[in-house]
Amino acid sequence: MTHSQSGTVPIAGGSLYYEVRGTGWNVLVVQGGIGDANATGQLVDQLVDDGARVITYDRRGLGRSTVDDTAATTIGVHAADAAALLQSVTEEPAVVAGASIGAVIALQLAVDHPELVASVIAHEPPLSDVVREPDRERELDHVAELASTDARAAIRHMVSLAGQQPELEPGAAPARPTGDLKAALTRFFAHDFPAVRTSGVNADRLRPVVPKVPITLTGGTGGSERWEYRCARELARDLDVPFVDIDGGHEAAATHPRGTAAAISRLAGVQG
Repeated sequence: MTHSQSGTVPIAGGSLYYEVRGTGWNVLVVQGGIGDANATGQLVDQLVDDGARVITYDRRGLGRSTVDDTAATTIGVHAADAAALLQSVTEEPAVVAGASIGAVIALQLAVDHPELVASVIAHEPPLSDVVREPDRERELDHVAELASTDARAAIRHMVSLAGQQPELEPGAAPARPTGDLKAALTRFFAHDFPAVRTSGVNADRLRPVVPKVPITLTGGTGGSERWEYRCARELARDLDVPFVDIDGGHEAAATHPRGTAAAISRLAGVQG
């Protein structure tokens, strides 16, 4: 029987819901989008099978986590939440694997709390401070404008910017969003979307961390024209750290769970 636990930890202005499954080396999975602790269940299953102790959580204000909505949210605040979680559930540094906004949080966590991080595997972090393009910024401005009146229209436009996605890995079944979808999207566009756009995460901020915390950037195969892929590739070049293609697109953790789990295990140095 797989060991599992769940609970909450206090954070500034609220509480963070988390789940832990398995035993072995610690890996914190930081979800992208509006994903909660269960968003990448197949990935977690595979990592547990690979001998990992997997920690997942609902970001502040999403799902089962609570927060005072008047509090400002920044990537630094999200990193502080992740740090509070790690300090609560483990005494050993964790591999931190994040995608999209989760990748930005993972990188900031390494800056702010390197003692808690064994390594970072950051999949396609959206970083305007690394690759700033006027056309892309105008599209993101349009997303923000749509979100002010219709969060569903905003997310549809965001998805369209990612282009065609690769076919699912055989057997993959991405989880459906849980809870109140409208509330989650409203929260995302009011707090997390602007936090990512103003994160300030770039090579200058990360360079002092690299000697202490190994960082690997990843991109979904076939996505070399995708902005988030190029952000990952350029940041890896700027930091002189590995950039690795993995199967799947921007949502590889959900659409290609076995391949993503194998990559995390390999890059974490626990699998040949």
